Amino acid sequence: YAPDARTAIFASIAASYATTIGQFMGVTARIDRKLVPGPMKVHFARWFMVSLPIFLVESFFFLLTNADVLMVGAYLDPADVAVYFATVKTLALVHFVYFAVKAGVAQRYAQFTHGEPDRLAAFARETVSWTFWPSLLMALLVLALGQPMLVLFGPEFTAGYPLLFLLVFGVVARAAVGPCESLLTMSGNQNICAAVYAMTLAFNIGLNVVLIPFFHLWGAAIATSLAMVFEASALTFTVWRKLGIVMLIFATARKGNA
Repeated sequence: YAPDARTAIFASIAASYATTIGQFMGVTARIDRKLVPGPMKVHFARWFMVSLPIFLVESFFFLLTNADVLMVGAYLDPADVAVYFATVKTLALVHFVYFAVKAGVAQRYAQFTHGEPDRLAAFARETVSWTFWPSLLMALLVLALGQPMLVLFGPEFTAGYPLLFLLVFGVVARAAVGPCESLLTMSGNQNICAAVYAMTLAFNIGLNVVLIPFFHLWGAAIATSLAMVFEASALTFTVWRKLGIVMLIFATARKGNA
């Protein structure tokens, strides 16, 4: 296979299908072993009403992580797009911590939501630390090794290194509140979670439209960082209002205990 963009896209699609099918087969096999066969009834309407907001949350989140690159492509030339894209991709090491914790704690959130509010609050607070400190460590590592990592894309890509400092700030701000969206989704608050992400996406796009024409790549970085700060603030406020849990590093545990 040729080492080009088409091969990379096909490899990415194949990996996505392989992991999805593998998870489906694994989960189905475990369920079949644990559940006794019996009559089955599908509550499609209820399933759809619950799953649609979750689908929207994931969709808005995906768009949010790529909106800045698309907006840079709309306003600036391909060389600037390449530099910004490489800079954003360098942050993947920091994002990995957030996604890993998010994937690992969702099931526990769902378990503690049903009748164990104190355990849910304590566990949720723990997950903030699990997200923040490793993310902070990885952020410092990325800043220390940012230039050598960008050189791997080509010597001209080091022009994006100063942007890393601003973008890392936004990522660490998101990590400072932990996986709030998973907590909202697993506790039955997926509708408002989807609304928060819709507002964040609109906020991000609006900032990009205003800032990129004046500040170019710095405008995109500022817009992205501010959008992540807005996302973190809105999510932690929503969790506090809905569940009474303060999802913020260095903050007190619950509003009910204050």
